[in-house]
Amino acid sequence: MNGQVIRLGVLSGIVAGVVMAMWSMIVFWLLGEGFWTPLNLIAHTFWRSVPTDATFSVTGLVLGLIVHMMVSMLFGLVIAAAAGRLRMSLPLLVVAGAVFMLIVWVIMQLGVWRVIDPVAAREFTPWVFAVGHVMYGAVAAAVVAPLAKVTTSRRGA
Repeated sequence: MNGQVIRLGVLSGIVAGVVMAMWSMIVFWLLGEGFWTPLNLIAHTFWRSVPTDATFSVTGLVLGLIVHMMVSMLFGLVIAAAAGRLRMSLPLLVVAGAVFMLIVWVIMQLGVWRVIDPVAAREFTPWVFAVGHVMYGAVAAAVVAPLAKVTTSRRGA
């Protein structure tokens, strides 16, 4: 991986990760499930003493943010590496990023998270988590678009 791929991959992970986190936290708050619940559930996966509800927890905040952003940067790197090898239009690249992350959601929601922490996996509202992943993929792909051999569809050109 060259430096540009790494820089844009990390940047895309950070930007898309913030979008996904804010989406989840705001929707949980609007649904009455609590603003801090998503970060608590992420943190609970690695530290079982973190609450799984809306209770503010410094440990939940710090650990949840660290884990979420590290995973976000990792997937940003994956999307950046793939984008560098693709030749497609920007809209198609954004759709590909969204579909990729929807596949990641299925694997995480129905497989990995249920094995690692069934309580947290059950408590994270699936549709909120799914939409967050789609948003993440679209935003990350848009950020790494300069790496792709983006094509344009110009008729007659």
